[in-house]
Amino acid sequence: MARYKRIIGTVIFLALFAGCSDSKLKTPETEGERLQILYSNAMDLVNKKDFVDAAILFEDIERQYPYSKWSNQAQLMTSFCYYKSSMYNESLDSLERFIALYPGSKKISYAYYLRALNYFEQIKDVERDQSMTQKAKKAFYEVTTKYPDSQFAKDAYDKLDIIDDRLAAKEMEIARYYQSSHQWISAINRYNEILESYKTSVYTAESLHRLVEIYYSLGLHEEAKKYAATLGYNFPESKWYAMSYEIVKDIS
Repeated sequence: MARYKRIIGTVIFLALFAGCSDSKLKTPETEGERLQILYSNAMDLVNKKDFVDAAILFEDIERQYPYSKWSNQAQLMTSFCYYKSSMYNESLDSLERFIALYPGSKKISYAYYLRALNYFEQIKDVERDQSMTQKAKKAFYEVTTKYPDSQFAKDAYDKLDIIDDRLAAKEMEIARYYQSSHQWISAINRYNEILESYKTSVYTAESLHRLVEIYYSLGLHEEAKKYAATLGYNFPESKWYAMSYEIVKDIS
């Protein structure tokens, strides 16, 4: 799968955490100041896109100062840096800990969103296993249901549409195979699955047309007309309706 750009996530993340860095601190006179300098140095690495080294430094902050006010922020930034380094398992592990330890954090919605992005970036081609696609769908759905008013909800909805298109594409691939093999019942079931589960996908119109083809081939002309009418009502300008109309226009 062509990798989707992750600019939005990066911009949002830096906006959330930019205030946590203070590169003007020079001399660590107290433990608090030493911690601030470590955090500032890690943020400098983030700004330089040196995400692996930044993640290591943020992890050091977590270990050295587990009870400080910086610890939860460092943990979330560890997750972000691993995500940006395409080290998705490490990012997910860190996020699961953050969600478990800080469910009341002001940044918890971002943690759920970042978890979904980790799954999304691992989605494979349509021809391959779609288990990661299902995980991404579940994770983005959590964002929209748990945090519908968050700044991440809109992108989560957009990603869900993309995911549904991919899942529908897999169903369509299988359905076409069954249809070409004259396995009519299996093909019908697959096309109906697209209509029921992925009704907003780009494959809805084609699924309706394929059902017209199958039912006409089986001599079930009333069923063919029913699906053609549904196609015409919802997609009157589509090529699929034009093709279906040619099939059923002479049925009395």
